[in-house]
Amino acid sequence: MASSHFASRLRKDLSVDMIRTKIVHRKSLSQKANRHKEYEQNRRFGLKDVNIPTLERRNLELEDTSQELIPEEMSVKPRSVKSVLSDQRRQMLQKYQEEKQLKKLKEQREKAQQGVFKVGLYRPDKPCFLSARTEYHPKKVNLVS
Repeated sequence: MASSHFASRLRKDLSVDMIRTKIVHRKSLSQKANRHKEYEQNRRFGLKDVNIPTLERRNLELEDTSQELIPEEMSVKPRSVKSVLSDQRRQMLQKYQEEKQLKKLKEQREKAQQGVFKVGLYRPDKPCFLSARTEYHPKKVNLVS
């Protein structure tokens, strides 16, 4: 009796209907996982327009299909789009910081060449019409009381 029970179970597992249901179940699980994965990725970037196809979706689809076609021994792990973008941003930031530092050093050199700013009493030259005249000295008047 025990052997018949296992035999019927084996026949049930190998039937065409059962194989189809297993395939459908696996497919639905993979779709659910992909949907959840995309949802988690989009959570960080806010709302997106569904009607506009994005490059990230296309890249993800291409990577999934290409990984299935390439054997595991031959597959070389490509850098992800996110890491490439972060590297580019890091390089741009480093370039900006270097330019800013060079500009600062250049301004310091220019200031050093100009010399020291002197503060003091400003005494301009007398205008020509005043220099021709003799200086005016009022007479002192002695008051006698």
